[in-house]
Amino acid sequence: MWNLFELITVPLGYIIETIYKLVQNYGLSIIIFTIIVKMILIPLNIKSQKAMKKQQKIQPILAELQKKYANDQQKLQTEMMKLYKDNDVSMMGGCLPMLIQFPILIGLYRVIQGPLKYLLHVDINDGAVVEKIEKIVALMTERFPAEIGNYTRYSAQDLFKNSQIQLATWSEKVLDAADAWSINFNFLGMNLAEVPSKAISCLTSGDFSQIGTIALIIIPAVAILTTWLSMKQSQKMSGQTQANSENQAAQMSKTMNMMMPIMTGFFTFTLPSGMGIYWIAANVIQMVQQFILNKHFDKKEDDFVVKVRDTNRKNRKKRK
Repeated sequence: MWNLFELITVPLGYIIETIYKLVQNYGLSIIIFTIIVKMILIPLNIKSQKAMKKQQKIQPILAELQKKYANDQQKLQTEMMKLYKDNDVSMMGGCLPMLIQFPILIGLYRVIQGPLKYLLHVDINDGAVVEKIEKIVALMTERFPAEIGNYTRYSAQDLFKNSQIQLATWSEKVLDAADAWSINFNFLGMNLAEVPSKAISCLTSGDFSQIGTIALIIIPAVAILTTWLSMKQSQKMSGQTQANSENQAAQMSKTMNMMMPIMTGFFTFTLPSGMGIYWIAANVIQMVQQFILNKHFDKKEDDFVVKVRDTNRKNRKKRK
């Protein structure tokens, strides 16, 4: 039965399937998919960048207000809201692209978890599919009992629901490398069929034979670094620096700078490796886009004018 997520997941599956047929590499397919998503979101990124530019321009005025009303927080909040309203600044303006990407992330997770269903369009209701799964499990139990482990306890339906990545890799091992269910999970020497957390198990057990799995530890490390760099870049572009660290928005930004890399590390360490590849690619593309757009808006500095209420002289005046 279809649900709301299927409206996102199924189209994403077809897009990644099309890319995979062209490049024949799982990791590269995810990177190209990420580029396509980022290209589609360019209009929103432009709007977000403009919002950050406005935030940057009002920072000196905010610093003046904080100094002037240091002992009157209620008045400070009132004046800040007036400044935001007069200049049409939304503190959430820079967050829209991030919010839009959450449904994409959820849909992508389901696609990555279920490559047989969404990339290869395998139907578990087909009796031949159930028979094939049972055959794969029987052959794995005979030839690689240590690797299949407790998976032998599960029914074909349960394996299809929760272990499609494993079924794809097992089919290549015990059937044929050219089997219809076989997917090329090798990417830069890393085995994207495994979860990065398994690298720790290999290291602690002293099993250095699975280099492709051990190398997966690179994914969460790079994801954390690129997330931190992207957050720092956004903070700098919005003008939320140490000089105005009393600003509520700056304090929130500093908290996010700490929390987002931690969350990124947790998710990319525990989720399928393909999610980490998407995360890294998205961060890198986002930083490039932000840099280019910021340079573009810097050339149009005169288009960003800050309006400030002045009750002593005029009702309003403009500052550049």
